[in-house]
Amino acid sequence: MNSSYEAIQKELAELTCRVLDHSLTNEEDARLTEILTEYPELIEDYTNQIQVDAVLTADLYAALPEGVDLETLDTVDYPTVVSEEGETEAGRSVSLWQAVAVMAAVLLVGFALWLNAGWWDGEPVNQVAAIPEPAPLAMNYVGMLLDTEDAVWADEELGDDIAYGTRFAAGKQLWLKSGIARIRFESGAGVVLEGPAQIKLNSSMNAKLNYGKLAAYVPDEAHGFTVDTPKIEIVDQGTRFGTVVDPFGKAEVHVFEGEVDIKPKAQAELHRNLKASQAVLFTKGNSKGADIRVTPAKFADVPTPEQLVAAKSGNYPPLETVPFEPEAPLSEFALLHINTALPKNILAGEAFEYRATSLSEQTGGVGFSHEGWWADPNFTRLMVPEQRLQWGELEGGPMVLQSRGHHHAYPSLAHRMARELAEPLTEDFYFSLLVKYEGLDKNDFFALWFDDVAGGKGSSHSRVPNFGLKEKQFFARFEVNQEGFSTELIDGECFLLVGRVMKEESSDFNRLEFWVNPDGDRSATPDAVVQQETGAKQLKAINFVGMRIGQYTEVSDSLFVDRLVIGKTFESVTQPVEN
Repeated sequence: MNSSYEAIQKELAELTCRVLDHSLTNEEDARLTEILTEYPELIEDYTNQIQVDAVLTADLYAALPEGVDLETLDTVDYPTVVSEEGETEAGRSVSLWQAVAVMAAVLLVGFALWLNAGWWDGEPVNQVAAIPEPAPLAMNYVGMLLDTEDAVWADEELGDDIAYGTRFAAGKQLWLKSGIARIRFESGAGVVLEGPAQIKLNSSMNAKLNYGKLAAYVPDEAHGFTVDTPKIEIVDQGTRFGTVVDPFGKAEVHVFEGEVDIKPKAQAELHRNLKASQAVLFTKGNSKGADIRVTPAKFADVPTPEQLVAAKSGNYPPLETVPFEPEAPLSEFALLHINTALPKNILAGEAFEYRATSLSEQTGGVGFSHEGWWADPNFTRLMVPEQRLQWGELEGGPMVLQSRGHHHAYPSLAHRMARELAEPLTEDFYFSLLVKYEGLDKNDFFALWFDDVAGGKGSSHSRVPNFGLKEKQFFARFEVNQEGFSTELIDGECFLLVGRVMKEESSDFNRLEFWVNPDGDRSATPDAVVQQETGAKQLKAINFVGMRIGQYTEVSDSLFVDRLVIGKTFESVTQPVEN
């Protein structure tokens, strides 16, 4: 091993310590991302360190007997580690020694309590009862659900909404009526299943796809992972492939990277080997298969390597490992609720004027239900900006909402916040939003959505009114590929996004209009218009508003939002606050 690679490993270890101590700076965060991107083989070392720390700081302390306080135990001086700069790396560097000390204390205290309960008082101990019963046989888990997108299940045991991190035993059969589900096998292989589909998880190295669409990512340690279908057997030889199987046994096999072996079950002597960029169609009358064009776009995205590594420990979804920088309390907090950024005479509005840095369960704003916001604290917080968001005469308040990009070790749908309105919106309405994006590139995406239900973490809200950013442009849509685009964003610049959701000669919302940085009264001249088509959801009323971030945005990106206003007229959502 060369010295430069050893230096990278050492640097990663030091950055990991700073992550665990919540002292990582923005520059160090960027460097950490750079190292893991350039050296993907180190991702597993990084994730294992995080998981070990989580066990030592959570499960270990939770195992203490009742009444035992660690702060009252005698401390022992253990060696510290000194960095090259001469600074002492305390805390995490000796966490293993501390863990050993704590475990010893737990055992000693537990032994003393046991003595006190029986022998110490002179009472005879029931020797038969003291013998522990044999532990039940461990469940043979072969797979785990990583995430879903608009999944509709048919499962009497687990119900309609299967939680992320649910583990499946050998022989588990899953019926996916519609939507997408990603699963990690214990072998390390990851698959994405698209409904309608039926799959049986036979083992960590084998699944039977009765019908449906499946794509797989198979790392080196899982080579030989096999997908059985009614007519053929697909044996992976690395690394990515997809298959489509109909209920009558017709099957397509597409190889994107590496190669696969295909073994028709009817004639064992027929054997095909497919390499990257090759695809074959098998039909009832052609067991040998006919060459077709490989089509990667036909399949949903497979689980990311980061997701597979994060799920390896069995604890999934993981907790965020790159915390926000701490917010120092400022005197501007005293101005909250005094100089509000919201105009008067509106249907609903939120200026994020709270004393806390967390949006979760906050119940302020105008026109929202008393239940407060749902927000993902790993990636969303309230903060005091160096400069308030402002466009023209419209100015945000002393607090803004900051939402970070998507971490590839986490579920793919990156919901950030959602809240129910106090009264449903049943007539035409306007809204406006001050927004700024930092770290902009063509893959970034965010959307403010309006729906009649909140949905779960796996609900994409992709068939309801959406307004936001896509491919460096503002957009509006009722569903994917039914979009209208407007002005390009500029990285780090504040914009005013104004939208209108309408019922045009219909009982359902069926028309979207939007404006970007509208000057003066431009209510009659929107920048883009989108009419609803047949694939969109029929909405007679809107009860919820929420926001999500795209799957391919970098975790170092930041979306800043302030002054969300909903009103009956264009003027009501674009007027400045009266002084």
